[in-house]
Amino acid sequence: MKKQLLALAFLACFSAADAQKGLLPLMKGEKGVAKQFTAFSAKDQVAFNPKTAKAILGVDPKSDLVLYSTEKDNLGVTHYRFYQTYGGIRIESTMLIAHVKDGKLVSASAALITDFAPSLAASLSTAAIADKDAVQKAITHVGASSYAWQDADMENSIKEQTGKADASYFPKATKVWYNAGNDLNPSALHLAYKVDIYAQEPFTSRAYYFVDAASGTILGHKDILQTTDAVGTATTVYSGNQTIHSDQTGVNAFRLRDYTRGNGIITRKAKGQVDFTNTSANWTTLALPDQNGLDAHYGVEMTYDYYKVNFNRNSLDNNGIALYSNVNKKGFLYKDNASWDGNAMNYGIRSGGSQKGVTGIDVTGHELTHGVTQYTCNLVYSGESGGMNESLSDIMGKSVQFWAKPADKDWRLSNDMAWFIRDMSNPNAYSQPDTYGGTFWKSNADVHILSGVGNYMFYLLVDGGSGTNDLGNSFTVSGLGLSKADQIIYRSQTVYLVPTSNYAAWRTAAISAATDLYGAASNEVAQVKNAFYAVGIGTAAFAGSNPTELAQNITMYPNPVNGTTSTVKFTLKEAGNITLKVFDRSGNVQQTYALGNRLAGNQSYTLSKTAQLTTGDYYITIEHNGALAGRLKFVVLK
Repeated sequence: MKKQLLALAFLACFSAADAQKGLLPLMKGEKGVAKQFTAFSAKDQVAFNPKTAKAILGVDPKSDLVLYSTEKDNLGVTHYRFYQTYGGIRIESTMLIAHVKDGKLVSASAALITDFAPSLAASLSTAAIADKDAVQKAITHVGASSYAWQDADMENSIKEQTGKADASYFPKATKVWYNAGNDLNPSALHLAYKVDIYAQEPFTSRAYYFVDAASGTILGHKDILQTTDAVGTATTVYSGNQTIHSDQTGVNAFRLRDYTRGNGIITRKAKGQVDFTNTSANWTTLALPDQNGLDAHYGVEMTYDYYKVNFNRNSLDNNGIALYSNVNKKGFLYKDNASWDGNAMNYGIRSGGSQKGVTGIDVTGHELTHGVTQYTCNLVYSGESGGMNESLSDIMGKSVQFWAKPADKDWRLSNDMAWFIRDMSNPNAYSQPDTYGGTFWKSNADVHILSGVGNYMFYLLVDGGSGTNDLGNSFTVSGLGLSKADQIIYRSQTVYLVPTSNYAAWRTAAISAATDLYGAASNEVAQVKNAFYAVGIGTAAFAGSNPTELAQNITMYPNPVNGTTSTVKFTLKEAGNITLKVFDRSGNVQQTYALGNRLAGNQSYTLSKTAQLTTGDYYITIEHNGALAGRLKFVVLK
C-alpha cells in the first residue's frame, strides 16, 4: 500500500512538473503568438499560484508575467490578469487572463508572445535617445498649438481625479516593446518610448505615441480619446423629469455631485472645471446650455446603477473610481461629439445653434463603457478590435437606455436626441456592415463603421430574427431578451477578451461566457452561435433546437478517445440518410462522415480520423435527412 501511495505521489509530482513545462505549447497559435483562448483538459489543469505563473506556463527565460488585477466572479471563477515583459520591459498590448476554478487553471485568454526573435535580446541596449528627447519628438509630431498641461483647469482636474498633488498631463516617456499594427508580431518588436500626448487646440486629441528608442522616429500611435460621433427632481433636455442626487454644501446651496454611488459622480462645466450650482435639490430651472449638465449627471447615475444592479460592478474599475463629466466641452463646440479621454467623459454641444448637448442617455452609457473596456480587456482602438470596442459601447449604451427607460426602446443610436447616427437593428441604413465581409465591410474602415457587425449580432441575440446574410447564408436566431444577452456580452468583455481580439475571438469568448452561465448544451449557447453565424462569423448551432430522438441509445467506444479510431453505435427508429458530424467545444465542424441511406435498427460506424483531433471536449451529432436526430459528448485525450 505504501509503495502504491509513493508511486501515486511520484506520478502527481511528475504530472505537475510536466504541465509546468508544457502548458505554453498547448496555448501556441501562429507566428509566435498564443491562441486567444485555450481551454485545458482535465489532465492539463494544474494548481495555479499567480506568483509562479511564469513557471507554470514555461515562458521564455528573459520574459516574465506581471500580475496587475485579480477578480473573483459570481460563478466562483477567479481571473488573474498579467501583462508580459521582456528583459524587464513591458510588451505593449499583451495580456494573459488566467481563469482559475477551485484552485486549478481551467482556461486562459491571451494576447501573449510564445516565441521571441533570437535577435531581440540585442535590442535591449539600443536606446540611443533620452526620454526627454522622445517626449519632444512626440510633441513635435503632434504639432498642436496648445496642450492639456498648459491649461490650468485641466491640470487642476487631473490632480483632483487622481488624488495626487503632483499629477499632471505633462508627458513622460516609458520604455516598452512595440510593433505597429493591431496584432502582436514578435518579429517586428521595437524598443520604444511610450509618450501620452493630450492636445487641446486647434483640435482635441489624446494618444500614446511610440518613439523608436534607437532612431527617434515615430513608429505609431494608439488613440486614448475614444469618441461617439440630497435627492431631487431634474428637468433634463432629453429624458424629461428625473430623480437625481446632488450635494448640499450649505443653506440653499447644491452642486451636481453624487456621493452615494462609488467614490462619487462629479458633473461640471468643462470651462473652468467649475460645478453646476443651484439653490434647491430640485434642478428644474436651468437654462441651456447649463441644462445639458442634468442629462449628463442623470445618464451617469443610471449607467453606474445599470452596471451595479446587473453585474455587481462598482464603477469602471470595479473599485468605485469617481466618475467625472465635463459638459459643454471646448474643442467640441458645435461638433456633435462626446468622448472618453481615459480619465473623464467629455460632452460637446449639438450643431445648429440649439445649445443642446451631446448628452443623451445612450451616449453617457456608451462613453462610460469605454472606461469599463479600458479597465478590462482594453481592446486596441483600431481595426476589428476597435470596431468591437465601439460595438461594446453601443451595446451597453443602448442597454442602459432600455433598462432605465423601458418605454424608450429604439435601436437607433442617439434617438432621444433626434440625431440618428447608427441603427443596431439595420446597420446598412447608415452605411455600416451587418455581415463580416459583406456590404460596407472594409477591414481598414473606421471603428464606427466596423462596429455594425457586433451591433447587429447583439440586436439578434436580444430580439431574434431570420433572413439571409450578405454571404448567402440563411439564419434563424431566437432572441434571449435583454437581460440574458447583456450577461453574456458583459462576461465575454470582462473575462475572455484581450487587447488584440478580433470578431472570431469574440464569438469564442461569447460562447465561453454563455457556457459558464447557462451550460454547454443550453439554448443560450445555441443562440450565441446562431447570432454570430447570422453576421458571417463561425457556424450555426446544431440543426434544430432539440434532437428529434430518431437516433437513440448512442454510445462511443472508447470514450475518452485515445487512439486512431472510435466506434459509434446507435439505434435508428426510422430509415433515412445519415450523416455524422464532429463539433468542437465552440461549435465548429471538425469532421464529417456521410453514412448514406440506412435502414431502421441498430447501427455501427467506426470513425477513422479521430487521431487528427487535439485533446479536448467534442460532440458527435447524428443527422437524419438533414435534421438533428441525436448527439453525444466525447473526450479526446492524448
